[in-house]
Amino acid sequence: MVEIAKAVSFDSDVLIMDEPTSALTEHEVGHLFRIIRDLKSRGKGIVYITHKMNELYEIADEVSVFRDGRFIDTRLTKDITRDQIIQMMVGREVTQMFPKMEVPIADVVLKVDKLAVEGIFHDVSFEVRAGEIFGFAGLVGSGRSNVAEALFGVVPATEGSITIEGKLVKVDSPSVAMRQPNQLHLPR
Repeated sequence: MVEIAKAVSFDSDVLIMDEPTSALTEHEVGHLFRIIRDLKSRGKGIVYITHKMNELYEIADEVSVFRDGRFIDTRLTKDITRDQIIQMMVGREVTQMFPKMEVPIADVVLKVDKLAVEGIFHDVSFEVRAGEIFGFAGLVGSGRSNVAEALFGVVPATEGSITIEGKLVKVDSPSVAMRQPNQLHLPR
């Protein structure tokens, strides 16, 4: 919110916002949208970059879609459906957003038991099996990133255990994590 206030304070004719709501609460998003509507009423232009479709329909007059670094089209928001925007984004009609794929679930490849980093999080336990997708979810500050950092030794765990392919490991640095079987990877 401070960065948004700073940008607005320059009294520019055009304001570019790139994913401004990614770290905002619902209340703060409402406040931001009131600011955007006020700026619009004063004749300011706003380029609003987002992947959140509901935001487009709430504040955008026009939608431009880019795919693979190329401009695809610009349309009036009131004249385009969500499905049409998605089709422009992916380059084909999407008949099923998340098709179920049958993948055999195999043995446990990663087991985390009562993992903790003192003062940050505690008692985190889970298992990941070969062929399984396991995800962490939570708001900014909820601790999900801290758990990932502990798994990769960025901030070593102070309690608990990590077992990879049946072998108990002590991950106290990213280089140790990278040397483990099947190498654990963080996306870059």
